[in-house]
Amino acid sequence: MPKQIIVNKFGGGILKKDLIPVIKKRLSEQVKKGYHPIAVVSAMPKVTDEILSFLGNLKEKYTNDLIKSFISDISIRHEKIILDIITDKEYQNKANTEVRHYLSLLEKYLIKSKKVNNEIEDKVVSYGEKLSAIIFTNYLNSLKIKAQIIEAENIPIITDNNFKNANIDYKLSEKNIKDKISKIKDIIVIPGFTGITKDGKTTTLGRGGTDTTACFVGAAIKAEKIILWKDVGGVLATDPRIVKQAKTIPFISYLEAEESGKIIHDKAISYVKLFKTPLEIASISKPNLNTKIGQIKKPTKGAKIISLKKDLSFILITDESIKLNDLLILVSQTFKKYKIDMTLISNTRYSLQIVADNKNNQLDKVCTELKSKVEEIGITNSNMIFLVGWFNPKDVNDFNDLLIKQDVEVLISAFYYENCYRMEAVIKTDNIEKVMKAVYKKFIR
Repeated sequence: MPKQIIVNKFGGGILKKDLIPVIKKRLSEQVKKGYHPIAVVSAMPKVTDEILSFLGNLKEKYTNDLIKSFISDISIRHEKIILDIITDKEYQNKANTEVRHYLSLLEKYLIKSKKVNNEIEDKVVSYGEKLSAIIFTNYLNSLKIKAQIIEAENIPIITDNNFKNANIDYKLSEKNIKDKISKIKDIIVIPGFTGITKDGKTTTLGRGGTDTTACFVGAAIKAEKIILWKDVGGVLATDPRIVKQAKTIPFISYLEAEESGKIIHDKAISYVKLFKTPLEIASISKPNLNTKIGQIKKPTKGAKIISLKKDLSFILITDESIKLNDLLILVSQTFKKYKIDMTLISNTRYSLQIVADNKNNQLDKVCTELKSKVEEIGITNSNMIFLVGWFNPKDVNDFNDLLIKQDVEVLISAFYYENCYRMEAVIKTDNIEKVMKAVYKKFIR
């Protein structure tokens, strides 16, 4: 690896006709500055949704006709994308030939499988990124920018067998990626989101999987930096749909990025944090509009990010006859049974306060089951508002006081702890936007 490498992640939101030339420009700029770019790509827009919809239908009725119809539809979609972004006829034909070959292999695989399980789902879903990489690589080559694809399976990026949310075997995969790219001078295009087990089965890396691929690659090869390119700017201090004047944060620490929970997924941030790899989130159109994420010696006091989790359920469980540990075990097992995530747990001597996300609509079953086992249970619709930064006890008191002044019902107050990087409260209100604006005005400077 004679040159410093920049790992670039391009998500589906920017892999579209009007932004593809801008992506090419960013890579060309890096080459002119003497860097060796690696591009990690997601599936083209809407392709993953189309694949998941097909898999859902296939689970209900597994037929060869449904498979052939899907292969035809997905082929037509990618042929249109090729026509939209590749103008050179030779590379149009080359891209179409490669796409058809891949889809032919997928069709044979599905017809032979005769069922849908997690292993098969991962195999099929991974094609979104593979087809995207084919098109993007041919696009670059059509413009005389030498590029080649290296699939995760061919590196290989080795994972465990946890299909749909696989974990990378770092030591094995680190050696593999270093060996694989050491003699390649072209721009390398890697389909993100995927890996392979030791026995050769394709896996996917879970939510934010393309970010995970990019961050793993960047950390493993000790890249100069990793850039997660977006169609918008860097990280905003809060939701611009609520606070229109929300500003871009120029820098946050790895820890602050972790605490925020929304900037980058845990798996991805773990690699850059462990190896102190510089990370940047930037606008593809305006690269100076960015947020750098890195190591700091001393945190800056105050809030950097205000965030919100809406439409949560606050569950208060009271029972003086059950020991707290036994009550916690009972409640945890019941929530796990119905696959409901507990966002927050707080307790007093005889009660548990739980904040849960009822995305799967199973909370009524949980409460029905628990009502026969505990003295009292109540549910309240709620929101969680939290701030990320570095806080002292006065900040926590000011936050709680502000919420009370906003005439909201505070279900769980924020509390101070040593090295306080996050303060959060659970509230009930009919005007969450008003509360968010008041908190932003008070804490973001």
